[in-house]
Amino acid sequence: MEAMQNRPAPQSARPSQEMDFPYFRRLFNSIVVALLAASFIPLLVIGGGMYYHTVSLLEQKTLSALDAEVTEHREAIDQFLTERTIDLKNLSSLLSFEHLTAPGNLKKMFDTLQRQLPCFSDMGVIDDQGRHRAYVGPYDLLSKNYKETPWFKAIRQKDVYISDVFLGFRNDPHFIIAVKQTTEEGFWILRATVDTAYFEGLVGEVLKKRNGDAYVVNGDGIYQTTPLWGGRIMGQAAVKYVEPFDGVRQEKRGDRIILMTWLKNVPWLCVAEFKRQDIYSGLRSVRTVGIFVFILGSMLIVLTVMLTTNYLFSRLETKRRNIRFLDHQLQHSSRMASSMKLASGMVQEVKDALSNVELLLSCMDELIRGDLSREETRSEVRESLKQVRAELSRGRRATDQFLKSTQSSLPIIREVKVQEILDETIELLNRELHFNRIRVRREYPEGLPLVQTDPSQLRQVLQNLVLNALTAIGKDGTITLSLRAGEEKMTVSVADTGPGIPREKLERIFDPLFTAKPDGTGLGLSIGAGIVKKLGGTLSAESEPGKGSVFTVEIPTRFTPPEV
Repeated sequence: MEAMQNRPAPQSARPSQEMDFPYFRRLFNSIVVALLAASFIPLLVIGGGMYYHTVSLLEQKTLSALDAEVTEHREAIDQFLTERTIDLKNLSSLLSFEHLTAPGNLKKMFDTLQRQLPCFSDMGVIDDQGRHRAYVGPYDLLSKNYKETPWFKAIRQKDVYISDVFLGFRNDPHFIIAVKQTTEEGFWILRATVDTAYFEGLVGEVLKKRNGDAYVVNGDGIYQTTPLWGGRIMGQAAVKYVEPFDGVRQEKRGDRIILMTWLKNVPWLCVAEFKRQDIYSGLRSVRTVGIFVFILGSMLIVLTVMLTTNYLFSRLETKRRNIRFLDHQLQHSSRMASSMKLASGMVQEVKDALSNVELLLSCMDELIRGDLSREETRSEVRESLKQVRAELSRGRRATDQFLKSTQSSLPIIREVKVQEILDETIELLNRELHFNRIRVRREYPEGLPLVQTDPSQLRQVLQNLVLNALTAIGKDGTITLSLRAGEEKMTVSVADTGPGIPREKLERIFDPLFTAKPDGTGLGLSIGAGIVKKLGGTLSAESEPGKGSVFTVEIPTRFTPPEV
């Protein structure tokens, strides 16, 4: 049933409402939300944890691989510088100063080295006064004196010297490897300039597997090679004044990851920079797959939950319809059982009416056989016809009231007068009440409001309560019908002066199939309580042995459909 709109005209509940799916819409939504939460929360917790663990593991493995690559690259550069230094030391040890300064010998040695590894751009032999005694290379440096240059001053204190990148006399960035040989007369130096392009290619070897930038800086942060992502050789790098450390250090700056490691043979810092999006490209694949799996899993979960819930609720809806149908049939059976108790009174009423009609018709027959010309005779005939109509109306009214109490109709919510329903019920029972000497006392205050309810179902409940009161009294007693109107509720009380109900039975009075009467079914009060609940009210009972019973119905004056 549905609530009536705020207008006086009666409004019937939609019959199709019982066919609506899902009828338990709020319960349906709650179960769907609960199932989705029960599915998604573990999915998010477990999936999120696995994703975080996988991403962390991949990041760690990626950075570890970068560490290994940078370490391997540093070792390659160290090995290159070490081997070139050893080459020069071996040559200076095996060959004398006089041999190397002899015409053509230095060039032959230089060509031999270049055939093995073309890593030098020039080579020279310098005496202890800084003079070039022999030179092979593309520059005009034979006449230059290096006595006052920083590298010459530095090699006086050591046997091997690898310089930072400087311009020198050639005015072109380069760095040298110099070895010193000491003799009885003094010392001399074999100096070689490392080919800048070759060395930068060696430094860039780390970028063969990945996109990035690799360069070398000295302790002051001056570029010793040309960086790819901005900057110039001998320029100031962003990485500067780094304290010496062992191993590989990682730093994250913006969208870049920087790995640094110190060379062992020269105080240079080897730096490799990579963009996050490049080195974590594998993580993007994992993220894409994870999102795809999550979306697919979510769709499957939602589809499964919806299909399963719809299936279960369709079954539940079918069961509910069957229960509603059986409940309706049970209510109708209960109504018929109650109404049958009224049948004897109704039949007697109709019988009396028909007997009176028969008597009146006999009188009319005698009058018609007489002299109809007399006004007195015609007046008597008219009066008899009037009485016949009254008796027929009396019989029809008794029949209508009986049918009204037994007919089952669709739920209709309209405004009714509760006192009229009670009076009609009492009128049906007048003969029984009179025969058993049972008085009916009505306590109806004036100004009672109309009540929005289903009159058919309310009639069934009140009729059953009055019949129970009549049965409980038996003979010689009083039934009191009371009405009280509140702000939102109407209270109907049916009190009797019967023997009352024991406490142990009173607690079970509304249980199905429980009855205190030998010929009772135990369904009347149970069904009545269910009907009142559907109407939005309550049915209660009070009783004390020896003092009678009071059954109270509270129904709202404005009907509101109960929540399912």
